Amino acid sequence: MKKTKIYNNISEKMLKATKLKAGEKVIYRVNGIQPSPMEPGKWIIPSAKNVPPIDQIWDEEKQDYAEIAAVRSFDADGNHTYHDLWFMGNLGGHIILHGGRGIDQEIHSYFSLCDYNGSKEGRDESKEIYFTLVDENAKSEKERKIRNVKREALNISADLTAEDVRNYVAALGQDDTRPLEVLRNELEIMADHDPVAFLELINNKQAVMIATLNRAIKKGVIVFDEEQSKYSWPTGEVITIVARTSGSDAVEDLLAYCVSHAKGEKVYQTIQQKSKKG
Repeated sequence: MKKTKIYNNISEKMLKATKLKAGEKVIYRVNGIQPSPMEPGKWIIPSAKNVPPIDQIWDEEKQDYAEIAAVRSFDADGNHTYHDLWFMGNLGGHIILHGGRGIDQEIHSYFSLCDYNGSKEGRDESKEIYFTLVDENAKSEKERKIRNVKREALNISADLTAEDVRNYVAALGQDDTRPLEVLRNELEIMADHDPVAFLELINNKQAVMIATLNRAIKKGVIVFDEEQSKYSWPTGEVITIVARTSGSDAVEDLLAYCVSHAKGEKVYQTIQQKSKKG
């Protein structure tokens, strides 16, 4: 950044931290890019947005405020010209800067230090965010992590035994009596579309118990009265009363009863035995 009598008289430590290495690339993205509600997979990008070329920032080293600017040139009379800082929609709302290029370095230093940068730590939050830094390393790490999780989920889903498939489908509260290939396909779709939820299901040590309880309800081994929020045997004898919930939440409450109540283990064993007979 060019130092003048008015601008960019900041500590060397702050300025040095903004230096790019030769060949290094940084990407800034305009604030306000949103997914299109009408066209899935497409984005709404501001057509053009100009970042103010002048800002006042806090210099931690000097313990004082400093005026900074994206100065292009200045003369002896104190007249300044500034770099154009436009984010253009036809360029995807991004500005790419390269180390080793003088103008790019000046813009990057200004972008790094100004409070219009939403990625700047300790920025003045009263100021409008015009852009953010795209952290390519963090982005790549996140994308690789997502792919690895999906890969793990798909590999596990492909190796499930027939018994596992039916148990996990039943644990989801779905009909596990359908053809095995149909059930396996549904679990593989889940692994592909929501691998995190799939792995949570697989790693749930109580999934088999949930599957057993869901089957018992479908077979009429136990009866859930949603209006009174109670589980009973077909004879009408009450097993337990749960919170006023329905569906999977009610089953979770019944599971909690079976796991933690003094009579719960015996109740679960009875449900398990009657379900097998049914």
